[in-house]
Amino acid sequence: MFLATTQRAIGFVILVLVVIGFLLWLFVNLRSGRDEIGSEIELAANRRPGTPDEELEGKRLNVALFSALGLLATIAVGLPLYWLGEPGRQEGAVETFDETFVRRGLEIYENGAQCVNCHGGAGVGGLANFVINDQSGSFVAQVNWIAPALNNVLYRYDEDQVRYVLNYGRPGSPMAAWGAEGGGPLTTQQIDEVIDYLWSVQLPVEEMRLTVDEFVKGIDPGLYERMMEVRRSNADVAPNGDVEPVDANRLSRGDEIKLGEILFNNQELAAGSYSCARCHVAGASYGKGWEPFERLQYGSFGPSLVGVEAEATEQQHFDLIWKGMDSGKLYFSRKQGNPQMPGFGVNRNSGRSDEGIPDLGKEGQLTPEQVWAIVTYERNLSNASTVKSPVAGTAESPSFIDVPRPSPSE
Repeated sequence: MFLATTQRAIGFVILVLVVIGFLLWLFVNLRSGRDEIGSEIELAANRRPGTPDEELEGKRLNVALFSALGLLATIAVGLPLYWLGEPGRQEGAVETFDETFVRRGLEIYENGAQCVNCHGGAGVGGLANFVINDQSGSFVAQVNWIAPALNNVLYRYDEDQVRYVLNYGRPGSPMAAWGAEGGGPLTTQQIDEVIDYLWSVQLPVEEMRLTVDEFVKGIDPGLYERMMEVRRSNADVAPNGDVEPVDANRLSRGDEIKLGEILFNNQELAAGSYSCARCHVAGASYGKGWEPFERLQYGSFGPSLVGVEAEATEQQHFDLIWKGMDSGKLYFSRKQGNPQMPGFGVNRNSGRSDEGIPDLGKEGQLTPEQVWAIVTYERNLSNASTVKSPVAGTAESPSFIDVPRPSPSE
């Protein structure tokens, strides 16, 4: 930015010097012109005696030559300086361009599409008043729908997935289609500007992780301590080490079910943005999760996960939650991926800086022991007691399971 400002200043100095020189030349010529005092014969240049050589080759010639030399020297020095500052000017233009997009995105977020009314200022999450109708269009209920926090959305979704949701919305929820592709009012550029604004409010990964840890600690301090003990034992897990996340050490089964229940169901944590239930359990987004519905099972986007243990191995299950889905790719036995299933363990935008996408690092919202806890909880949803009152880990239970890891030779 400094180089761009300096270069711009040099350009203005050159312009001012040229303008001043022109004005001086004009002033001198006007002063040297005589008032009209007689006939055309007296004013015609070809009828007047010319300036003598002695006068032309004296002081006047020197003034003209030195003036031209000064202007030439200014140009000779100024243009290279301007050229040397060109990279800085380009960099400053890019920074200003990004700032402009962020500013426009903020305007759309707060005043245009008014995303702030549901998702809160700076994307911290909020509530949306929503009317639920049944399949025939009859009124069922009016609810306060929990709109998830967006200040972590670009850790679990890649930019293309966020663009898809903005374009096409979430059918059956307050999230409308905003992009022209989905029938909404915003152009492609405006959607990109909203995404640029969302980039500007993403939390640092440390703060995001701390939010989860403190939430668990507030519910069960003992479980929190055991979770942190397991995490410390996983210091060599990628991206900081060579061990694959699927091979990380784990909590005991009882602790995994308890921690999994906390992460799966809670809508209070960052307005449900860590919750699996908001997509896989009807009614969870407005406080009616796991309750029977007389007229309509409504409010879930993803399939029911009851019985998922019969469709995938633990490793397949872990990989899906850790990495998320890619559109069109097959998962488990017959599941086709869609762009609405996020990855909670790995930052899906990492490594895409060559596409102009900010890189916040490889770490996602959740750590390996947390994802394993969700896997274990989901694979026990067929047990009704797990759904209603998950089994908590006890102080006497092992803090973690040391899963055998393959040696490099294997």
